Amino acid sequence: MSHPSRLPAILQAVMQGQPRALADSHYPRWHHAPVTGLMNDPNGFIEFAGRYHLFYQWNPLACDHKFKCWGHWSSADLLHWQHEPIALMPDEEYDRNGCYSGSAVDSQGTLTLCYTGNVKFDDGSRTAWQCLATENADGTFTKLGPVLPLPEGYTGHVRDPKVWQHEGRWYMRLWHQWPGRRGLYVGMPGPVCPRRPAYSNLLSAGDCP
Repeated sequence: MSHPSRLPAILQAVMQGQPRALADSHYPRWHHAPVTGLMNDPNGFIEFAGRYHLFYQWNPLACDHKFKCWGHWSSADLLHWQHEPIALMPDEEYDRNGCYSGSAVDSQGTLTLCYTGNVKFDDGSRTAWQCLATENADGTFTKLGPVLPLPEGYTGHVRDPKVWQHEGRWYMRLWHQWPGRRGLYVGMPGPVCPRRPAYSNLLSAGDCP
């Protein structure tokens, strides 16, 4: 079930925030920064089809973590960058509380995003889904939905897929937490990114592996 689009509110926030940001002497002139809201983790830095793509967590509506989208810049030379359409917004039931960090990969010639859909419940508990989205010809992305549910025995803090391919096989690292402990585990999907992985504990680490 899709949630109502907040794109009109985002456009309004950008239009209102841009004049103030550009007039601020402290606004970055070299480093990337949005003109409104909160910017968090960089995600999915990739060279694809002759351009570099850099995604980032962005809440354009407030300086908090309640509405995490994925913003998107691209460049041909890493010096001159342009804004692209917002790649991901938390507008589905499986990512309604934020599109958390992840990766971008070239999957059979298609730019594919792997991210965590975050869901919080009224009782304070939460769950997480590992999700996919693929790029369209106009630079927008179509969500394919969840491909990995929350594994049994873990808390809802399972997130931030780092995905790569090696010798024809896809691998995924995820930060995870189970009651009283935290660490990192790796899933090993099949030849198409990424489907039905097998999990194995690997090592302890922080989030955003």
